[in-house]
Amino acid sequence: MKHTRRSIRFRFFAAISTVALVFIGVLFLLNLFFYDDYYMATRRNELGDAYNTIRSSYGGDVNKIAAVLDSYESQTAIRLAIVASDGTVLYSSFLAGDADRQDSSDPSFHLPDFDLLEQQRRGYAVLQSIAQNLSRETLARRGYQFLNISLWDNDQYLCLAGTMDSSMRHYLFAYMPYAYIQQNSSLNLTFLLIAGGCALLICLLLGYAISRQFTRPLIAMASVADRMSELDFSTQYADGGEHAGDEIDQLGQSLNRLSAYLEQTIGELQQSNEQLAQEIREKERIDSMRREFIVNVSHELKTPIALIQGYAEGLTAGVADDPADRKYYCDTIADEADHMNKLVMQLLSLSKLELGAEQLYYEDIDLHALCAEAVRKTAVLREGRGLTVEYADTHVSIHTDGDLLDQVLMNYLSNAIRYTADGGQIRISAALRGGRVRLTVFNQGSGLPEEELPKIWEKFYRTDRARTREAGGTGIGLSLVRAIADTLHGTCGAENVAGGIAFWLELPVDAVNTRSAQIQ
Repeated sequence: MKHTRRSIRFRFFAAISTVALVFIGVLFLLNLFFYDDYYMATRRNELGDAYNTIRSSYGGDVNKIAAVLDSYESQTAIRLAIVASDGTVLYSSFLAGDADRQDSSDPSFHLPDFDLLEQQRRGYAVLQSIAQNLSRETLARRGYQFLNISLWDNDQYLCLAGTMDSSMRHYLFAYMPYAYIQQNSSLNLTFLLIAGGCALLICLLLGYAISRQFTRPLIAMASVADRMSELDFSTQYADGGEHAGDEIDQLGQSLNRLSAYLEQTIGELQQSNEQLAQEIREKERIDSMRREFIVNVSHELKTPIALIQGYAEGLTAGVADDPADRKYYCDTIADEADHMNKLVMQLLSLSKLELGAEQLYYEDIDLHALCAEAVRKTAVLREGRGLTVEYADTHVSIHTDGDLLDQVLMNYLSNAIRYTADGGQIRISAALRGGRVRLTVFNQGSGLPEEELPKIWEKFYRTDRARTREAGGTGIGLSLVRAIADTLHGTCGAENVAGGIAFWLELPVDAVNTRSAQIQ
């Protein structure tokens, strides 16, 4: 891009320089080829003007027009002579000069003036050549004619011969040397070359300054465009100063608007892409969970269905003829059916909670009474194992859905009983924390690896990788607890503590008011 910027400035400068060079070149060529003709035409016009002026002032007496003749002699390079038709020179520039030179302030000392003699000799030669070459027919028709006279030493003169009266008794000879004309032409050409060189240098300097001035905003816009191409829209085109309001400044402002529009549009596209990427990741996660859910449900239902099918076929085939065997077969079928029913009911409850379709019934719950009832209902699970269950004798009340809270407590307590070694201890406690209540179930044991604590809340996740049926459970319980906690505007968690592991649920004391505040 730097090369492009230089080329823009260089081409702009080159264009201005070329125009200046062409203009000066045209002037030089015009002067070279047409100046001489123009100058000769101008000299001819001067001779013609002199002839017309003197002829109109001439009345036959040369002395009366002496002032006019002297004026032309002193102001121009024209030399004049008035000659009679018989060849008598009535007036001549070199004769007038002779008379002036003879008027010396020191007449006692006078040497011949050889320049004057040469001038007289040359002047007579010019007059004689004019007289010999003039055409009386042309003079009679036009009144004057132009002549080019060359002397013996190749001196050339531009001459005019014209009649002073209609009778053609007196003639006016006006002439000027070509050397004077050529000298003026040469001086003019030299001056034109010098002036043209100076003008070209000035044009180059001005062209460089102008090119910098006019290309500066273009280079600035190119820089902005560069940054835009790299999706950097922080650079803006500044006001053009002397270009303010013109087309260049309008272009720069349009570029700023384009930059702002692109920044906004690209930002929106990036947000849309990020949102789409999140949605895709979420969809992939949901698809993965759906596939995993199907696999897990299939795994959970496969064993009880197989057992029910096998024992039912055994009964049908009469394998269990003994009443005790039939009772064992029937009890097994009932247990497996109950296991499947429990799994299905938990999945239905979990789906309702996650979809927000669960109908809530809020009431005042005494946590002490709730814990006592949970201990009573799980007594059958502790038979013969020597487990000790303690719960704090603190009457803490909470306004929430009793059935859902009971599900959480029963799930925590059942897991604690299941994973506590025989003769171990389980403690249930409730504590107020500001406007919230934390219900905690602790059981003795080795706890869980820290990296597994966040995973136990996932559906069908078990620390028992083999998923043995002896371990019990469906793998849905803790996922159901988390869904209940979210529904009741609370939180849940598990942490390894000294001597075991503690599962807790924290809920607002007044869940109804909390829910109303969130809705508003």
